[in-house]
Amino acid sequence: MQIEIIKRDDIESKLKTRKLYEACFDEGKDDFINYYYDTIIKRNEMVVAREGDEVLSMIHLNPYVYNICGDIKNVHYLVAIATKKEHRGKGLMASCMNKAVEYLKSLSEPFCYLVPENDGVKKAYTRIGFEIVSKFSIDKFSDDKFDIYPQNNDEYIELMKNEENFLKFESDEYVESLKNKIVMFNVLDNKNYNIDYFKSKKIYVCQEV
Repeated sequence: MQIEIIKRDDIESKLKTRKLYEACFDEGKDDFINYYYDTIIKRNEMVVAREGDEVLSMIHLNPYVYNICGDIKNVHYLVAIATKKEHRGKGLMASCMNKAVEYLKSLSEPFCYLVPENDGVKKAYTRIGFEIVSKFSIDKFSDDKFDIYPQNNDEYIELMKNEENFLKFESDEYVESLKNKIVMFNVLDNKNYNIDYFKSKKIYVCQEV
């Protein structure tokens, strides 16, 4: 068993996570999965648990540039958090998450964040250092005043436009479900930040991947 980081340029290794992604997410949404594995994985990194070439558990580390009360920082959104059904309950996800957190700390990032799928996993993330800081927003291009928000650079704008196009094909029930999601932070830079600092700020997080 190996827990390792797949770096940005190692596309061949990243493609080996697709089978697990398809088993756990976006069933029947071939167009989106093709987009994710044609476009998104070219810009991210991943943490995986694997035996040989078989990926048993994974976390995708999707990068963004954030404005944090005027300071521009690189942060990562943790998505596609999954473990093969027959390997759940063995601590693989905790091992991958610990690896991801330590890696992002080494990059001197202020926090990482995720959006839990349900209350069950929310409790699991709380046990490993994540806390609720805000609600998720489905508005991709908000004009409201926020303290913490992603920079609207060219890459971000293109990503959000692509997501909006896919959102048009989602059911009303799915769109409504997004409004109930919450955002959880794990503070990585404890010298300069704490969770209460983030809870006191107006945070804008809208991207789904």
